[in-house]
Amino acid sequence: MKKRLLTLAFAAVVMSLTNSFPTVANGQLASAASGATRVAQQHVIGAVTAIDHAANLITVKTDAGSTVNISVNAQTVYRRMPPGQTSMDKAEAITSADVKVGDRVLVPGGATLTGGAAARQVIVMAREALAARRDQQRDDWRTRGVNGRVVTIDSAKKEITIDARSRDSAQTLTVAANNTTRIRRYAPGSLRPDDAIAGTFADIRVGDQMRVLGNREEFRITAEEIISGTVARMVGTLEKVDSSRNEIVVKDSQTGKSTVIALLPTTTLRRVPADFAETLARGQQRRGDGENLTEAQRTAQREQRETRRRERESQGAGSTSTPAGQNSAARPGGRNPQQMLENFPVITAAELKKGDAVMVTGTGTNDASRVMAATLITGNAEILQLLQRRGDGRPEGMSPGLPSGVMGGGTGGDPDRPQPATPPRQW
Repeated sequence: MKKRLLTLAFAAVVMSLTNSFPTVANGQLASAASGATRVAQQHVIGAVTAIDHAANLITVKTDAGSTVNISVNAQTVYRRMPPGQTSMDKAEAITSADVKVGDRVLVPGGATLTGGAAARQVIVMAREALAARRDQQRDDWRTRGVNGRVVTIDSAKKEITIDARSRDSAQTLTVAANNTTRIRRYAPGSLRPDDAIAGTFADIRVGDQMRVLGNREEFRITAEEIISGTVARMVGTLEKVDSSRNEIVVKDSQTGKSTVIALLPTTTLRRVPADFAETLARGQQRRGDGENLTEAQRTAQREQRETRRRERESQGAGSTSTPAGQNSAARPGGRNPQQMLENFPVITAAELKKGDAVMVTGTGTNDASRVMAATLITGNAEILQLLQRRGDGRPEGMSPGLPSGVMGGGTGGDPDRPQPATPPRQW
């Protein structure tokens, strides 16, 4: 599902070529989605891995994971699309020399070419443009994005009240949507904005976690984009493993209720290392020792940290980077807890067994007793409980079990306390 949105966007381009859809935006993306599978089967969509000008071949690794050699000739037409656009009206004419390794391409009908036949057209999105677009989006979401939990919905006015919390404050904001607002929902079993699918205002529910991008005035924000969905999280004991259905049953340690957890091909499974408890204990000891310091000692520590931060910034590493030679996984009290979780060993569903302690994060369904798992971490029960509590809106903040590319807005710990998020990518 990681490339789903990219495939849909290229699918929209193909539809514009056939005049079925001149442009695709907002609600029209849902129409493109219905034909995405058929489009992907007929056309080649992926990244350029090699170019052989002498042999007139472009090698593409498709989003499905296969490698395809595309023949081209002097009659092949090359067009470059700006990131985020889906109408061929915005494309510019380029030459074969402008295509670079790393560019994303769409070759209409490429999967049906036989006998060395050359592609009639190659549609390109440059790697540099994609990177610039992602950087722009990241900055935009950082400065104009809001995370929160849906409290009330006024369908007549198209307004939503959200409880938005940050590390330092809590606010009630009114989110105003309109006909141009792009609305998406988290895909089943995924909390990645990349995977979010087209939705409507009517899909939004009270209690949903929501990310909003727009212009804010006091306690009101006019939404340009909304991503929302039901986020489920729990720590509990594995009661049953059903390998034939790729499902497990987990008893929530807080509520005592049993929930069916669907394990999808995209579900991330990890195990807390056996020696992690000792590492975590050392971190807690250091924090405990710090409480006994004099004010002068604390001031000296702050000055040392500030000096190290300036040194990292002067080296271009940024204020949150990990010092060279230091393993972020061994820094449970460090500044990047999500990176710590990413370093936990990956396991398979076959390694899970009845009685295991697990921490599950995923998306809810219409059935309250069923969850589509995005991530599952197993290990020592006390450690998992501690990881969940440390995601409970505290200053170090993290989203338990979620990779750093995953939306953090409330997906970890207390649903009322959303965390900063990585913005979604359009292409």
